[in-house]
Amino acid sequence: MHEVRRLTLAATAFLALSAGSALAQEVSFMGWVGLFDFQKKGWDNIVSSFEKSHPGMTVKYIGTPNEQTLNQAVVAINGGQSPDIVQVNPGWVSQLNGMSALTNLSDKLPKTTLDNIPQGYRDAMTFDGSLVAVPWIPGPIAMVYNRTLMKEAGLDPDHPPQTWQEFTSAVDAICALGDKNGGKVYGVALRTAQQPASGLWTLPIIWAQGGDVVDAGGKVNFDTDATKSTLTWLHDVIGKGCAPEFADIQQSRNLFAQGRAGFIFEGPWIGGIVANISGGALKVGKDADVWMANMPASDGKSPRDLDNSNMLVLTKKGADNPAAAAFVDFIISDPQAVEYFYETSNQLTTGRTDLIGAGKMGQDPYVQAFAAILKNANPLPIRDVQATGMYDALSKAMQAVIKGADVAGEIATLDSAVERLAD
Repeated sequence: MHEVRRLTLAATAFLALSAGSALAQEVSFMGWVGLFDFQKKGWDNIVSSFEKSHPGMTVKYIGTPNEQTLNQAVVAINGGQSPDIVQVNPGWVSQLNGMSALTNLSDKLPKTTLDNIPQGYRDAMTFDGSLVAVPWIPGPIAMVYNRTLMKEAGLDPDHPPQTWQEFTSAVDAICALGDKNGGKVYGVALRTAQQPASGLWTLPIIWAQGGDVVDAGGKVNFDTDATKSTLTWLHDVIGKGCAPEFADIQQSRNLFAQGRAGFIFEGPWIGGIVANISGGALKVGKDADVWMANMPASDGKSPRDLDNSNMLVLTKKGADNPAAAAFVDFIISDPQAVEYFYETSNQLTTGRTDLIGAGKMGQDPYVQAFAAILKNANPLPIRDVQATGMYDALSKAMQAVIKGADVAGEIATLDSAVERLAD
């Protein structure tokens, strides 16, 4: 009886907040969404619209760069200063959940919201029966390419590479174009800086060569022919000057948006980034300067894409704040907020399939192209609590090989590091 009464009270509190109650409550949100110019209008509208429709509710935004958010969230949680909501990458979820820092969202969000989140996402973000994260800004990582450079290199932009061999040949052809737009033209703008993100974004290259990083028993294993081939390829493509050496996220994006790279592996936000950095000089469209396709596949027919969606998690502190759950639902479910964010950022702006296919977003070829790629995407390739450390170890091995270290030796070192982290 008492349990039923508690559930009823929780449901009543959620409905009151959704309708706009007069309870004074602050919601703290940590993330990087407000730090990008192309996303800022949409984010500001989400905050102002939520506060207007929920009198007495205020949102405290804690802006943190993507590459610093995980560390700052961990420090805040361990220090007892946890935000209510954190914007996260999928690879962080297992670590934060392993800290017992996250709340089960299954009984915090409306059934309609949960039912419209793809089952694959819910399965990937469920640990011991608890759904601990929901997708906000879907981020299937596609092979994004410069159609203009492809034409100049004698390639057909209407038939982008489907196999890794075709991709490598296209990279070499574009690399041979020489200087353009104020600098050297690269075949591909890769992320190879020593960061966990660099290791994570190397996985699609391993997959494209027919490999995997998790064996049949669920154990993480980089000691494979595909990983060795990937590290060798990275050494070669950078060694011949067809990819920048040790570029980070921003450097790779800048090169591509300046029209100085033929390919980049990126998510739907690349449209806004290209428009912003190029000052409108590069247009995104199926018949324009920039478009996208699935990642190459070993057989040319079965692409396997990485998903790097921006996710939302509710911390244990946020569980005690009913306004926090209301804000999470508002961010991904309010039709006006979702649509405005899409219109001002040129990207998918909710993980709800019903809203992705509705309104102007449902009629946008760009959005729908990424929505199709999302079907092949894996949001959490490694579910180990130490996944971030494993990606970082892979990035170190990658850097060492690029500098000339022995591939077999670095794989052995990487394998040992992974085994220590998994213990």
